[in-house]
Amino acid sequence: MQRYGRSRINPNVPDVNTDWYKEIMHSASRQQNHSLSITGGDKNTDYSVGVSYFEQQGLLKMKNSYERLNFRGNLDQEVNNWLKVGLNMNLSNGIKYLANDAAWFDAYHAVPILPVYDQENYDDLVSQEIPHPSHYANAQILQYRDIQNPFFDLAYTNHKQDIKKIYAGLYAEISIIPKKLTFKTDYNISWMFLRDRNVGLPFYVSATSNQNRQLSTLTTSRTLQANKYFDNVLTYTDKFGRHNVTAMAGTSYRDEWYDWLQGYAEDVPLQENSWYIGQSRSEDSKTVDDNAERIYGMSYFGRIAYNYGDKYLAYVTLRREGTSKYQQKWGTFPAFGLGWVISEESFFSGINFINYLKFRGGWGRLGNDKIARQDGANTTTPIYIAVDDTKTDGTTTTNTFGYLGWEIVEGTNAGLSARLFDNRLSIESDYYIRDTKDAAIPVLLKLQPGSILKNVGVIRNSGFELAMTWNGQISKDFSYTVGANLSTLKNEVRDLYGQQYLDGGQAEFRQRSQIGEPLLSFYGYKVAGVYQNQAEVDADPIATANGLVPGDLKFADQNNDQVIDDNDKVFLGSYFPDLTYGANLGLRYKNIEFSMNIMGQRGNKILNRKRGEILWTNDTNIDANLANGLWHGEGTSNKYPSAAALRRGWDQNFSNYFLEDGAFWRIQNIQIAYNIKGSKLLGAGMPDARIYLTAEKPLTVFNYNGFSPEVPDGIDRQFYPVPAVYTIGLNLKF
Repeated sequence: MQRYGRSRINPNVPDVNTDWYKEIMHSASRQQNHSLSITGGDKNTDYSVGVSYFEQQGLLKMKNSYERLNFRGNLDQEVNNWLKVGLNMNLSNGIKYLANDAAWFDAYHAVPILPVYDQENYDDLVSQEIPHPSHYANAQILQYRDIQNPFFDLAYTNHKQDIKKIYAGLYAEISIIPKKLTFKTDYNISWMFLRDRNVGLPFYVSATSNQNRQLSTLTTSRTLQANKYFDNVLTYTDKFGRHNVTAMAGTSYRDEWYDWLQGYAEDVPLQENSWYIGQSRSEDSKTVDDNAERIYGMSYFGRIAYNYGDKYLAYVTLRREGTSKYQQKWGTFPAFGLGWVISEESFFSGINFINYLKFRGGWGRLGNDKIARQDGANTTTPIYIAVDDTKTDGTTTTNTFGYLGWEIVEGTNAGLSARLFDNRLSIESDYYIRDTKDAAIPVLLKLQPGSILKNVGVIRNSGFELAMTWNGQISKDFSYTVGANLSTLKNEVRDLYGQQYLDGGQAEFRQRSQIGEPLLSFYGYKVAGVYQNQAEVDADPIATANGLVPGDLKFADQNNDQVIDDNDKVFLGSYFPDLTYGANLGLRYKNIEFSMNIMGQRGNKILNRKRGEILWTNDTNIDANLANGLWHGEGTSNKYPSAAALRRGWDQNFSNYFLEDGAFWRIQNIQIAYNIKGSKLLGAGMPDARIYLTAEKPLTVFNYNGFSPEVPDGIDRQFYPVPAVYTIGLNLKF
């Protein structure tokens, strides 16, 4: 690979093969974490103080890092036999230099025949005394669209965040009736100040508009968050023979305040200590915007739990939740549960291999107030405007506050807990149904265009969860633990307020919510292969009617009417995995410990959006898997179309060609440790020590053509790879 090209980067002699990811990424990034804690006290007092420092280098070769200094302290004081008080504090100061996501995007699209640098162009600019000359190569010299070189985003961007946080909490616990009735009050406050500063530095490649930034740019913001929480709980516990009762009642108050101020300016000085809007030499470029929000919440709650001889269990809870966010401010949320420890029954005493067996079930409702206050009604109204004395149809969009309220999550579950074979085998199993009722969904207006957000949808999640753990002892010195778990998920739209379906996603990549299907399922044509030869094209009326040629995608004619239209679109899959699983292994031999965890998922689809954008973006690179798999003659591919087909509208229709399998499995963590008893090894007064080696996420196995299969909403818009982290550590305990 060459970082410098030929004179003027002669496009007729592409002697360069640039690996852009290798150029912009560190081969390894440093990470360090140090902490010191001190604990102590006496029979009435417990305290602990600690300090920690964390530093991490980012993936990209730019000012891309994060460091944080943290202080914490806790104090618990038993004042007398009926009063206990406590205080805890946490102070944090962090500095983060953010990566420029545009550089990561450009690296995917950049052509490999472009070198990193163009020294001759730089020398010419210097000789002409042009300000801010850049020595990076520009793909437009190769007749490609845009600059493409990601180093323009790396070298001329400085995005810094200063983050300061304070958390403090006070509590008092009063024993009104010893061991029976207690009252606890908590007051907590958290404060966060964020200063965000994003500077674009000037550069010059050529006079073309997007090949230079003649003036520096500054976008800066200040964000202040202050949250207060005040909780009061009264708890009564008593026992009457085999009857055990616990009753609780309380209130919870929250006050959450957010204030934001942002400004923009151009032509700020190049010295970092002058990156302020007030230092700008361009008065006309200065803009300021601000916003604020304050939300209050109040809860009243109670709970009664009953236990008869650790055999029959029951509980009931009731919460009354209020929020200032919505017009419908209050919601009531009950819940109850039952349990039966069948292993405590007398008729179960002869089953010796089962040590414990409990059946349980429950039903309950919770409130979700995470919908933003401003997500009210976006209504669209027709208007008429005059353009050159001609009446033209138009629309105007108005945002108002709709009648939003609480979303209700209603859950039902049934399960069991068991311990077998002298408690060596533990089993937890549950079947669950969770319905999100009154889900906020857009509802089309009847008398005018547009929609309004209303609490009228119903979405169901249901599935089965199983976790098993085996604890074994081979000898006095050797013990082990083996565990496994799995969880199934079925996501289903149950009600759309009478609407047949709701479309989502983007114009090029449609998603649809329809009753009986998962929420926001991918929706489009199903590929039936690739046209291999002219005879196959001539024999297909669909191909001849649309002017198709060998190498074009063949879409399935779902209704056999020999026409491909909206009636042939089908559901292509969901981004929800239908199965997640994991396993863990722990070994201990004398002072040596080993542990490993794995996890994985299957059944979900990923939309490779970055590859899709290639199809309607000319003059950009394509990934190697696509390039090597393209159809280039009969029999060469029945999955990928030809290179020419990539540019035709037919093949750009959304289909399962753009979707890939999202299944993966990963080694989540491996650790080996050695414990040293300092007093035995080195004498009295010496600290105990633990030396360990850890590998976090060292291996991920997947088939998806991207850097990571973990895509939260199923749409890959250029996600960063998940880094493997290798750590050597030492813990000392004095």
